[in-house]
Amino acid sequence: MNACESILGLSPYQGGKPIDELARELGLKNITKLASNENPLGVSAAVKEAVFNSLSSINRYPDGNCFELKK
Repeated sequence: MNACESILGLSPYQGGKPIDELARELGLKNITKLASNENPLGVSAAVKEAVFNSLSSINRYPDGNCFELKK
């Protein structure tokens, strides 16, 4: 079996319903979506700052040995 045959045999990803569609179906106004690895609280300020501070080096590969993470 080559790669193309194995890929053709995969089932497509079935995404969840959009939150607005679910609210209409259930007649609800407030739904907290916890599926699909989503965070209803949004991104923390610390994460936003870390991403912003990393933008100048985003074109570089990270340290494969994870030195800073292991400290």
